[in-house]
Amino acid sequence: MEQNGWGPPAVDLNFLKSGLGVLKIVQMVLSLAGFIVAEITASPYNWEQMKAFEWISLIIFILTLAVFTIFLASWHKSEAVIRVNWPLVDFCHSALCTVLWSINLILGIISISWYWPGREAGAIVDTILAIISLLTFWATVRMSYRRWHLFSPTPTIPYHYQHLGTEPYS
Repeated sequence: MEQNGWGPPAVDLNFLKSGLGVLKIVQMVLSLAGFIVAEITASPYNWEQMKAFEWISLIIFILTLAVFTIFLASWHKSEAVIRVNWPLVDFCHSALCTVLWSINLILGIISISWYWPGREAGAIVDTILAIISLLTFWATVRMSYRRWHLFSPTPTIPYHYQHLGTEPYS
């Protein structure tokens, strides 16, 4: 699947079958569902917390869609951007989205606790979505961190320096 320059992207179907591809799809679906539920919940009651939840969910969806598209279209294998450390980019994306979902979780819990019973169903659904999304992004952070460290070269000690420090008191 090596691609030269910026030609038409070669779709990487193996990425869709991989654990990272499945997690990205689940994350996009959860972010979109959180956005829709927050939009429905925030509109009739004008809850500021749900408006913030809605915007954060939309930002997470757009960021995840961008990373998903890069990996699906094999742009990360293109010679034009081969020097970019893509596992690090994925790690930073996942870490940022984990922090944003943590904020969404706090907003969902605040929305549940501040409003009277019977009207917080949307906030409960969004809080559950935030918990599940937080877990999926945390799994992606761990997976990306491992891939990032596999990608980075391990420093080697040149042979003529290996003997230094091995003899006791020499």
